[in-house]
Amino acid sequence: MNHIVIIGFMGSGKTRVGKRLAKDFDLPFIDIDRVVTRKMNLSVKDIFDKFGEPFYRALETTVIKELIKDQEQKVISLGSGLPMQEQNEKYIKQLGTVVYLKGSYETLKERLENSKSNPLIDGDNKADKIKKLLKQRDPVYAKFADIEMITGDKPFEELISQLEEKLQTVIKNS
Repeated sequence: MNHIVIIGFMGSGKTRVGKRLAKDFDLPFIDIDRVVTRKMNLSVKDIFDKFGEPFYRALETTVIKELIKDQEQKVISLGSGLPMQEQNEKYIKQLGTVVYLKGSYETLKERLENSKSNPLIDGDNKADKIKKLLKQRDPVYAKFADIEMITGDKPFEELISQLEEKLQTVIKNS
């Protein structure tokens, strides 16, 4: 099945863009983080605190493996760490067309500076943590991308319009 898969750094707009694409293309929207937190009945932060990051990543992998088998086309937002797990590479490619929402460091720092829900950037030196993670993740995200869109440098409606134009052929050929 050729799902539309949204990847990007935390704060890049994956959920907002994903929900809008789902609405505009009349497709269901799935947020992997939300699926995992519902299954566990805990927040991402609580899962990390109680069970550790490897456990959380294993749950994400289980969810995407299930979605590969799903024949109903969807818009799927992946957690920002999911593409970083080597075992997920083959699954992400099987899911469908991958859209990388790429935010600049400045945009992401501004969006995340008051975030209290992400265990990977919580605490002191949030800006340094964002910079380090972005440097690690950007090349990996870019490797998966069928379509790359810059977030934060244009109005939301313009971003959506350009992205939907690029996705039209994908939707038609599914």
